[in-house]
Amino acid sequence: MAVSLVADKLLDGRITAIDRSATAIARAEQRNEALSARGRVELQKTELAGFRCADASFDKAFAVNVNAFWTRDATEEVRILWEALRPGGILHLVYDGTEAMHDAAKSQRIVNAVTQVLRRKGFEVSADTGNPLCITGKRPG
Repeated sequence: MAVSLVADKLLDGRITAIDRSATAIARAEQRNEALSARGRVELQKTELAGFRCADASFDKAFAVNVNAFWTRDATEEVRILWEALRPGGILHLVYDGTEAMHDAAKSQRIVNAVTQVLRRKGFEVSADTGNPLCITGKRPG
């Protein structure tokens, strides 16, 4: 769903979407067939740790409800995003509609864990702790 919403707003460029689920990719392919045909949407079935692209080829990246950033060591995933983003590029990690968003202590644990891994790589980090929870990392430059 996010792919269509973003692609429809693009004035130029394209959105590259990844998901480890073949079902999710198949659904996105169906919903975005026309946009894909025009080169506005690229879909890849892969986990973030397996994603490869040209260095500094993205202005923005976002992930929605990807728990890997706070439930385990996400150093490799953050490295891949750092390398994919251009200097000055922005990363948004969004958590929405989960119980954690109604539990202030759990929400703070998410913010703390994600902030730590992003800062360790060099991102400048800010967080909006509303619902949805959004943690933003900016690659300096």
